[in-house]
Parts: sequence; structure tokens; C-alpha cells
Amino acid sequence: MDCYVYYKAAQEHELKIVRQAKIIREYLNTRMKIDLHSNLQRRPETENGVVTWMEIYRDVPNAFATALAEVVNQTEIMSLILGQRHAEYFEDAISCA
Repeated sequence: MDCYVYYKAAQEHELKIVRQAKIIREYLNTRMKIDLHSNLQRRPETENGVVTWMEIYRDVPNAFATALAEVVNQTEIMSLILGQRHAEYFEDAISCA
């Protein structure tokens, strides 16, 4: 199962968002004792100085949602976000292997 988290933040907070995303990933790796395959992406365009961000976590374990919520509450990321932080989970419907 993969987790996709998206949110918006002012373009001026770009470096802070990147730093907070790294903190989140490191905490999750330590707490869950795994090496998460994760990416931080952003839309190439901005709208009125606002950037849309996407955190992608691949092959997450069942306890991931709880751990993610805990770490987000321990970082400054929510103070940088405009509106909500949305997390959605998807699983493979067909294996291509």
C-alpha cells in the first residue's frame, strides 16, 4: 500500500517544507525501523505564490497512518501549510510483476 499526502504552502516556505519533510521521513524510518521509499514532489507551477506539495511513501506498513499523524504533530509543518493536509492510501489492483 502506498500513501500520498498533499497540501499547499506559500512559495516563500519552500526550504522549510523540504526540511520538515526530511524530518518526517527520518522520524518514520527510526520509529518504524524500516527504510521507507519516499519522495517529496511539488507542482512545477505556482498559483498566486502558492505551491502544491506531494509526499509519497511506498509500501507502507499497517501502522503507518498512526506514526505519520504522530510525527506531523511533533514538527512545524502544519504551521507552514495553507488549509488541510490530505493523506490518501492506494493499493495495487493488479501486480505487474
